[in-house]
Amino acid sequence: MAEARCYDRREEVRITLSIPKTHDIGTIVEIFHQHFFRSYKGAKGASRLPVLALHAIYSVMVPELRRYDGKTVKPLNEHSAADSQTGSIGDIEVSDDTLEGIFEAVEVKHNLSITEAIAADVQLKVMDKSISRYYILTTHQNCEPDEGARKVIENIKAVYDCQVIANGVMPSIRYYLRLLNDPSLIFPAYVELLQNDKAIAHEHRTAWNSVVMGIAA
Repeated sequence: MAEARCYDRREEVRITLSIPKTHDIGTIVEIFHQHFFRSYKGAKGASRLPVLALHAIYSVMVPELRRYDGKTVKPLNEHSAADSQTGSIGDIEVSDDTLEGIFEAVEVKHNLSITEAIAADVQLKVMDKSISRYYILTTHQNCEPDEGARKVIENIKAVYDCQVIANGVMPSIRYYLRLLNDPSLIFPAYVELLQNDKAIAHEHRTAWNSVVMGIAA
């Protein structure tokens, strides 16, 4: 019981999080890689970290790119909330302000290969909507969709005119960073999410500071 009380008090301490200023894409990718794949002892929120990073990137990217004119990045839902409860079709959603629908969505899978079942779930989510693109991104080492998933993805494009892109989280982050005028602007957005997201534990926050301060060592 004493240990639990001590842990709770530690969780209540709001620590100051480091905000890197680097513009170097390779360094930014390495910082995120180390933070995502660090060996966390007991905290379950590590799978949320790539979602926060991608949302931070979208928050900078959407106002900059012409593709997203008239579009808005929606706030993240709570990590524990089911899509059926929130009505969401992805972890990250970009809404169309004129049509009042979802323009683009991103689903992040943690350490899962992209299977036919995952692609079929995407098909169910988009079949009654007008979605331009849907990204399935995974932290798994193998980020290529299997044969069954590829067939479902092709069917989604043919039937629903929705381009489904399956890829890895880290390659996608590197690609997105290249599109930004100033890649360092994602850090304040990420740190704000890291500080306030309910799924993130004290361990993840202290790890962030350790990664950033040790990246050049």
